[in-house]
Amino acid sequence: MTDDQKTKLKLMLSQLAAFENGAMALDTLIPELEGLFSATALADADWREGFRDSWGDLEISYAFALDMGWKSLDEESEKLVSDAVAKLKTLVVEKLQKV
Repeated sequence: MTDDQKTKLKLMLSQLAAFENGAMALDTLIPELEGLFSATALADADWREGFRDSWGDLEISYAFALDMGWKSLDEESEKLVSDAVAKLKTLVVEKLQKV
């Protein structure tokens, strides 16, 4: 893994933490993570699939709320987002620890 990839993974962690702390909105987190994910260019197919699945849960929850005209997520969507963020953090931490 390159230093640039490590830096991008660490930035993912800080953005996930910012979201959890209320310093970043979901509509900001989603494209930020997508950009960093694309830029890391990690070859591990299983890791990429896991990341994509959890990131997709964020995107689906947000899109559903927009479609319903909600200003905030419902309880079920909040749980899905919380679980997805936890999974994303775990994936990123595990990838960094394998370095």
